[in-house]
Amino acid sequence: MATLRRLIAPIGLLVPLLLLPGCGNDEPTTLVEPTSAFQPTGSTGSTVSTGATGEGGTTGNLPTTTAGTATGNVSSGQAAFTVRRDIRTSKALSNLVSSVYAPPPGGMALVWTAGGTDPSTVGIGGLSFTGTQPTSPSLSLTITVQDQSDITTFISSAGECSITIGVASAGQVSGAFTCTDLSGGSNVQVDVTGSFNAQG
Repeated sequence: MATLRRLIAPIGLLVPLLLLPGCGNDEPTTLVEPTSAFQPTGSTGSTVSTGATGEGGTTGNLPTTTAGTATGNVSSGQAAFTVRRDIRTSKALSNLVSSVYAPPPGGMALVWTAGGTDPSTVGIGGLSFTGTQPTSPSLSLTITVQDQSDITTFISSAGECSITIGVASAGQVSGAFTCTDLSGGSNVQVDVTGSFNAQG
């Protein structure tokens, strides 16, 4: 019996140690945000960081909202653009297919499409504002255009385009954009002018 007690005593001391929570210096796991046609951009409320660009850089976040934060209410809209130089075409886009939007200081991810068999689209993603700003890592413009049998996508996030927003209220956002020397790969360069509107 004394031998059995000697065997059980060490086991009784180990059980509480096994139940203690693990300790360590592990870094917290980074939450991966969903992606879209846009690069991650600013937010309208609490956000999850997707990484900084370095000292003085920006932290990319997707537009989000928190309870009690006013968000925009846009559900329809139109966009139009004209492309010149290596591709020459004009398009009118009557379908707003993505409408994540909050008035300044908020975020936006807006996409207009021609619909049907026409793959042409215009997308604007980033922090909402009024005035004129160049495209940047926190403000991107994406244009997809079909010219004859070719489909080309142009993405501006390095100042090739400037975006002007004249109205940015809870129920409407509208403005225009201008691009110079916008590259679509395969040595295709274009100049683009266009306008957009989304409303509730």
